Amino acid sequence: MKKMFTLRGVSNTGKTTKVKQIAQWVIDNYPVRNPHNIDITQGEILGTLQVNKLRIGFISAGDDLAQVKKIEKLLKENDNDIDIVINACRTRGAGRKYLEQNFNRKTGWLTTNIYVEKLNSLVINQIPARDAQIIDELKTWLTGLEKH
Repeated sequence: MKKMFTLRGVSNTGKTTKVKQIAQWVIDNYPVRNPHNIDITQGEILGTLQVNKLRIGFISAGDDLAQVKKIEKLLKENDNDIDIVINACRTRGAGRKYLEQNFNRKTGWLTTNIYVEKLNSLVINQIPARDAQIIDELKTWLTGLEKH
């Protein structure tokens, strides 16, 4: 089964930044071949990294349905040959519903939602710890990337 890791949260919680950080971590820690449209110095990313035979898709934009649906473009460009997708979407709304309806066990996808909690200004000092925990969770899921 294919896997999808979705960072879910309201606006301005750093979902895009975290997707880009994980892409950079993969680049820094694995023998990446054929990077496609992954430039973390730019705004949003929509592309793939290949580690051995494993192909990972990254979609950092997820504020609305049109952005979330860019997964269709990514899958089409890669002949549906993507093993893992790391993406973002809002906590509620059409984008979240689209992902739930189209990427689930019935359609061959194992999904994991990682919630990016919005922290108010009173606990702003907790943001680095929150972010580190999210990045560590994604790293744990991805450690040992290999496809036979």
